[in-house]
Amino acid sequence: MKRTYFYIITLLLTINMFTGCDSVLDVKLDDEVKSSEAITDEVSLRSAVIGLYSEMQSSTYYGGEFVLAQALTGGIGEATGFRERFAQLANAIIPASSTYIESNWVDVYALVNSSNLILEKIDELGIDDPNSQGSALFFRALGHFDALRQFGEFTNSSSVYGIPVSTTFLDSQTAVSIARSSVADSFSQIVTDLNDAISLLDYDDDRYFVSRATAEALLARVYLYQGNYPMAEQLATDVINNSDYALNADFNDIYDIEGSDESIFELQFQGVNGNGLTELLSVSPPEVSANYDDFFKDMDADDDPRSFRFYDTGSVVYVDKYGTSDNDVEGNAIILKLSEMYLIRAEARARQTPTDLTTALEDLNEVRTRSLPSQPILEADVPDFDSFVDVLINERARELAFEGHRWFDIVRLGRAESILGIPAYRTVYPIPQREVNISKGVIVQNPQY
Repeated sequence: MKRTYFYIITLLLTINMFTGCDSVLDVKLDDEVKSSEAITDEVSLRSAVIGLYSEMQSSTYYGGEFVLAQALTGGIGEATGFRERFAQLANAIIPASSTYIESNWVDVYALVNSSNLILEKIDELGIDDPNSQGSALFFRALGHFDALRQFGEFTNSSSVYGIPVSTTFLDSQTAVSIARSSVADSFSQIVTDLNDAISLLDYDDDRYFVSRATAEALLARVYLYQGNYPMAEQLATDVINNSDYALNADFNDIYDIEGSDESIFELQFQGVNGNGLTELLSVSPPEVSANYDDFFKDMDADDDPRSFRFYDTGSVVYVDKYGTSDNDVEGNAIILKLSEMYLIRAEARARQTPTDLTTALEDLNEVRTRSLPSQPILEADVPDFDSFVDVLINERARELAFEGHRWFDIVRLGRAESILGIPAYRTVYPIPQREVNISKGVIVQNPQY
């Protein structure tokens, strides 16, 4: 589905509404009718919730550039096409005028604002629909979390440079009045929303819609980023112990089988509502490819099955996780999967007992030996926590490459500056200068940008 993006002040006034899931109908609202008038009953409410999935499918969100930005800035992707924004990301030197950050800022806050509208209408209309309410809370948390990971100093719990946190539906006047919260307050709202979502949602083995386990899995990730390692371990364990999920026997099954056992939540693309990732990854030359020396080479030398989702032509390494041609647009975006839960628990356990890595290695090897059964990581290989981090970064790169993780991993694990040779302030993306200007300085720019 082709979509047109406007500045955030304009976009905050509109919401895409949908009336189906397998055959989704985009209902375009008249410019004179505010979206706040479009939700009038349970049917239109549930249609609006389906619309939140479409917000995620934007070509600069999970349907494209957000996923690729993390690989590029994280050093495992290369800009091999001609688009300036990808070259900026690949160099980890991102100006405040970057078209990527401008568009993605709009995406994450459109998701937040649409979620807020749904939550307000549930209260206003007195509708008893726990699933819709829980789903909206999940999506609001996800939007805020994705904003915080990119634009806030999320590794510093005492930093004042969090993100604008919005819990009410905004119009053109109120949108410019939301200043940045602290990092601690930003995390607090995200955690609160996810805990509330968990209390409202039911367990469901449908991988394409938000469930209680989906919210638990995202909360495990959030707790890990926040540094709440006991809770990260607990939430990851809850998902691992859920009988609805199991590691696939073959790593590549999750890409070949939609809704496989390992999938917790994947964003489904169908027909004209296609995934924009293949257009960027599968043209010749691709706009974005995998880095040979710093990523693909060692994985290929190990004959690691995780390398089979990449194709080395000798001059460029294609990424085939989402399809093998630019016409193949139905590959799903994997948002949450069980192998990540094992890696989250491995890290959480290592953080809590850095001098005893036994249980952490058990989890890490649960993932690693699926692909490399004869090459487990031994305790002798990781004599201290720093060496464990080196192994973990490598394992997460192989397991989660081009799925929206790499940049955040090396930033929060303290390796971005040494790996990429960048100053510390560049480990946070700048706030789009356009948003600073529109807000007349209410939104403050990140330091040194």
